[in-house]
Amino acid sequence: MKLFLRPITLLALALFLLPLCAYSYIDLGSGSYIIQLIIAAFVGITFSLKIYWKKIRTRFSKKEKVDKNIDVQ
Repeated sequence: MKLFLRPITLLALALFLLPLCAYSYIDLGSGSYIIQLIIAAFVGITFSLKIYWKKIRTRFSKKEKVDKNIDVQ
């Protein structure tokens, strides 16, 4: 019963404490900041993949079977 009351209590508090309408706007600086964040995330993911590409490729590549019956002279 306690686990059920906690989310309901938090939801009720959020409904009473948070305003219904927020009178705000997004200016030009916010838009350019969002674009910078998206570009930075893309560049970060690209460089991370570049660094760990060999490990990722070997993990997902098919492993070659080694024939143990080959005679070496």
